[in-house]
Amino acid sequence: MLSISYDSTFNGFLSVVFEIYRQHLDVGEIHPDRSDAPCNLFMQPFRIETSEESAQRLKRAISNQASPDILSTLDAAFRSEEDGIEMKILAYLRKMFRGVDPTYAKNPTSDEMLPIFMIARSVRREVGGMLGMVRFSRMPDGTYFSEIEPKYDILELLIGHFRGRFANERWVIYDSKRGYGVYYDGKNPVEMSIPNIRQVSAMNSSDNFVQLWQDYYKTIAIKERENSKLMKQCLPVRYWKHLPERQIQAKWA
Repeated sequence: MLSISYDSTFNGFLSVVFEIYRQHLDVGEIHPDRSDAPCNLFMQPFRIETSEESAQRLKRAISNQASPDILSTLDAAFRSEEDGIEMKILAYLRKMFRGVDPTYAKNPTSDEMLPIFMIARSVRREVGGMLGMVRFSRMPDGTYFSEIEPKYDILELLIGHFRGRFANERWVIYDSKRGYGVYYDGKNPVEMSIPNIRQVSAMNSSDNFVQLWQDYYKTIAIKERENSKLMKQCLPVRYWKHLPERQIQAKWA
C-alpha cells in the first residue's frame, strides 16, 4: 500500500487521482508537502509530480460526470487543508466514476459528499468574510501590500475580486501563514514568496493607509457602545493581527 506525496496544490492532487486510476495504484494515504503530519512508516512512499494536462483532463471528466459546481465544491473543500481531505474526495470520485447510481454525482446528501459539502461551505464563508478584511498599505515603490493569515488556503479565491477592483494597480496579497503570495502587476497575477515577511510588514506599519484606517475607526467608534463579546463573534480575534484599526484597541486583543 502506498503513501503518495504531492506538491499540495489542487492540480497536484488531481494529478494524483489521475495516476491512481491510470496505474491502478493501491493507495493508503495521500500526503501533501505542506502538511506537518508524519507519513505512515508502514506504507511505501510514492511521489507523483503535478501534470497540468492530467489535472485538466480530470477536471473535464468531473464537470461532465457531475457539474462545474461540484468541481468548484471539491476545490473549495480541498483548500480546507483538513487532514485526510484528499482521501474523502477520492472516495467520492471513485463512487461517482463507478456510475452505479446516475443521481449520485449531484447528490449533496450522500455519505461521501455531505462532509465535503460542509467543509466547502466553511471555506467559502471565510472567503466572503476575508474580502472585507484585506487592508492595504503602500510600499515605497507604489505597490500596495496586504498581509493575511486565513484559517484556510483561500488566497487564490480572493484574487478575482481584487483584480476586478484594482485592475490598473500593482498589489501584493501575502499569506504569511503558508509562506506565499500573489503579485499583480496591473495585468497578470503571479505567485511569489518573500524571504523576510516580518521586515516588509514592519516597513509598512506606519504607512498613511494604516493611519487612515485608524483615524476612520476612531472617528466612527462610540465608546459607550463598545461590545467586545459581540465584536469577537462578528470578527474573530485571529484576524485582528492584520487589521490596523484593531491595533489602537489593544485592550480588546
